[in-house]
Amino acid sequence: MTGRQLYEQALVLLGLEAENVPHLEEMAPGCINQMLYDRNYEQNALLRAQGDEAALTGCVPAAGLDSLEEEIPYDERFVQECFPYGLAALLIAEDDRTMFNWLISEYQQHAAYYAPCTETVIRGMEE
Repeated sequence: MTGRQLYEQALVLLGLEAENVPHLEEMAPGCINQMLYDRNYEQNALLRAQGDEAALTGCVPAAGLDSLEEEIPYDERFVQECFPYGLAALLIAEDDRTMFNWLISEYQQHAAYYAPCTETVIRGMEE
């Protein structure tokens, strides 16, 4: 999925037409990059689950976008299900707090689906 496709999905969630809000398009790459950094943990967990060698040995740093025409370098399903809500929320944050709150809640719920649970032994609690 490209940044432009993600941007178009976010506009659909907001009920906006691209030609009516050109200022939002200028904000979109920065907002997408913020989400890439925010969700790097989940992306790395997905890579580890898929057996990616770099992710197995450490954290793969988030790569940002320079333009909306670039491919988003994260798991396709993760981006499709989660990122439109986050981008829409960030784009509308200053204009409509009620819509922002709903969208960011959806973004966090969708992202939580991809956050893995890990088991850790607590010292002194072993059986």
